[in-house]
Amino acid sequence: MEVKVLNNQSLFDIAIRELGSAEAAFDIALANNIGITDDLQPRQVLQIPQIQSDYVKKQTVDYYKINDIKPATAIDSEINILLEGLEFWAIEYDFTIS
Repeated sequence: MEVKVLNNQSLFDIAIRELGSAEAAFDIALANNIGITDDLQPRQVLQIPQIQSDYVKKQTVDYYKINDIKPATAIDSEINILLEGLEFWAIEYDFTIS
């Protein structure tokens, strides 16, 4: 089966919608010779392998399809997100240790 990537979709979005589990992202990446964190391009076509595994959740797949849910959670590089707090600061960028 083939799927066409939508704007701002990650491999994990596609794995959940098509196979019902984020774990399936590893199988999809392998089938398409890409990394699991690679940026996907809108209209890019991906092969979805036939997987017989406990982590494939038909009930989740059916829910997403019946309700026409198309997750798109990839962070757009053009979006500027203001992250504040010590856990988001970088040494030598936000502050210097002496």
